[in-house]
Amino acid sequence: MDVTKDIHDVKIIPLKLLPNERGRLMEVQRSDDSHFLGFGQAYVTATRPGFVKAWYRHTKQVDQIAAVNGLFKLVLFDSRRESTSRGKLQEIILGELAPKLVQIPSGVWHGFKNIGENEAFLLHLNTVPFNFQNPDEERLSMETETIPYVW
Repeated sequence: MDVTKDIHDVKIIPLKLLPNERGRLMEVQRSDDSHFLGFGQAYVTATRPGFVKAWYRHTKQVDQIAAVNGLFKLVLFDSRRESTSRGKLQEIILGELAPKLVQIPSGVWHGFKNIGENEAFLLHLNTVPFNFQNPDEERLSMETETIPYVW
């Protein structure tokens, strides 16, 4: 399994975590950020410890993912024909103590695993709202031979 550090067009943006005596605030995205792509839908998913949710890719939307709490391993696989990183895998650790926003370009397969001890939550800021009649989403089993990765 050849895991690289960078897949072309994937952006990892460190997030601001602002603690104070009452708790903390995590700023995820602002409309005046240089990396702001706009969004069509925001939602939160919960994942139980040890569970994998994979594989997904889109033809139009850019997925933007940030951990709200817990610890995740996000895995990306680039199968885009025109990409300079075609055939490469990338692992990214997402967690509440070192928050980051990951922008996953369309055409890149992705999935994640909760590697923490408790149920954990991800915030998804997708650039296109989900269309139930015509979903912009392809799926593969987490055990597919198409992607050279073992969870």
